Order: sequence, then C-alpha cells, then structure tokens
Amino acid sequence: MHARVTRYEGATPDAVDDALETKKRVLPTEFGQTEGMKGTVFLVDRQSGTVVAISLWRDEQAMQASEGEATRVREEVTNPGETASVERYEVALLSVEQAGQVG
Repeated sequence: MHARVTRYEGATPDAVDDALETKKRVLPTEFGQTEGMKGTVFLVDRQSGTVVAISLWRDEQAMQASEGEATRVREEVTNPGETASVERYEVALLSVEQAGQVG
C-alpha cells in the first residue's frame, strides 16, 4: 500500500472550515471513485489553518496512475493564499478500527 500526503497551508484559522469543505467536496473520497484508491484521511489544524489530505492506494502503480488527475484537482482546491505540498510514501503499517466515515 502507498500514500500520497498533500499539505495545504495558509488558510486563516477562521477560514479553515470552508477550506476543508471545499477539499472534501472536490477530492475523491468515496471508495471506487478512483481506480486503486483504498481510502482517505483528512487532518486539520484549526490554529494554523493547515489541512492535510492523505490518500491510500492499493500499490505504487495505482498511485502513479492517478498523478495527473491529482495535480489537476489539487490546483482546483488550493485557495488563494494557500500553498500545497505533496509527499509520497510506502505504508509500512496500517492499523485502524473499522469505524466507517467520521465527520
């Protein structure tokens, strides 16, 4: 399994909820919506205005195949004044309680 971690920084703390909703509305978050995507996690730091989106992928090839669309969507959801940075990782351990969707 692989993960793409996208960090959006620069939203004002009072605008972080709007920034988060924009990203959740546009980024693929439903299983099967994007070939090979296994899940998503959104993290938010309301004090700094940072939103982190983590997408989980079946394998490196599936993640790489989604790069073009990921770049297009990232450009669409990065609000004025925000910056977006991307890192890619191999998932070494994943242990989660099966809780369904949160929030």
